[in-house]
Formats: sequence, C-alpha cells, structure tokens
Amino acid sequence: MVDRKKNHYFYIVIGQIGFLLIVIAVLRYILIIDDDIGRGLTMFGLIFIQSSLNFMVSKFLTGKERRIFNWSFFSVMAIIFIVGFTFV
Repeated sequence: MVDRKKNHYFYIVIGQIGFLLIVIAVLRYILIIDDDIGRGLTMFGLIFIQSSLNFMVSKFLTGKERRIFNWSFFSVMAIIFIVGFTFV
C-alpha cells in the first residue's frame, strides 16, 4: 500500500511539473508572438488540464496534503509569473 501511495505522489508531481513546463512555454510564446486567438486557446487548454489534475489530486490526497500541495504549486506559479513579467 505504501508503494502504491508513493506511486500516486510521483505521478501527481510529474503531472504538475508538466503543467508548469507548458505554462512557461506558453508564457514565452505569448510574450514573443502577440497572438490573441492563440492566447485564448492556450488559456482554455491550460484551464482544462489544470482542472483534470485537480480532480486527480482530490482523489488521491487527503485534505491536509491537498492544501499543502496546492499552496506550494500556486507559490511556484506566482514566482514564475513574477519573474517572467519582470525580466521582459
């Protein structure tokens, strides 16, 4: 059971890292090429991906683990956006 729980943690972290990499790539793309339609499509796609990851997290983590995980994830996201928009 412990290995299975660790396996869930591993896949949740890999999914969130993948989401972060996509956000960084999209942010860079939006800043370099000023495409309004592409910006809207990527934002909807990111919202859909994040909602599916949140569903997965809610199924596998307890309430306290979920709060810690979400807090750390959104902190990293805020840092990425602040650094991304500061150095442009």
